Amino acid sequence: MAKSSRSSAIKGNNQRLKKNVFGPVESARAERLSAKLLEIAAQPKPQKDVEMEVVSEGNVLSQTMRWLSRELIPCPDPVVEVKDGASAEKEETMEVDSGAKPTAKASHGKKRIEKRRGKKSSIVFPKYGERKSIRKKK
Repeated sequence: MAKSSRSSAIKGNNQRLKKNVFGPVESARAERLSAKLLEIAAQPKPQKDVEMEVVSEGNVLSQTMRWLSRELIPCPDPVVEVKDGASAEKEETMEVDSGAKPTAKASHGKKRIEKRRGKKSSIVFPKYGERKSIRKKK
């Protein structure tokens, strides 16, 4: 009679299906996965062909000296024209804005989420005292 999913007949059928049909399928799958994992674990780990370069202290020192010498030697390519000493100093110094304002203003006050408010009717109906008193008396 009862055919809902809560009925005991349906529950019994589902339990039998789980036990007889889906149970063996799940156990077979678990066995296949465990066999595959055991096979992978039994194989030797592959060796990497990459070798690290061992750098001695002298080699590091010579590399840094070469790098420093490249930085210290002036490059002949850039052409810079200097008119006089005073203008050269002005060009070298950077302008700093002492009165610079921060880009983002710090907001003061309560930090609340602003939600949209529904429209309220502007029409207000007057309350009549006579009707109020009549209702109270009843």
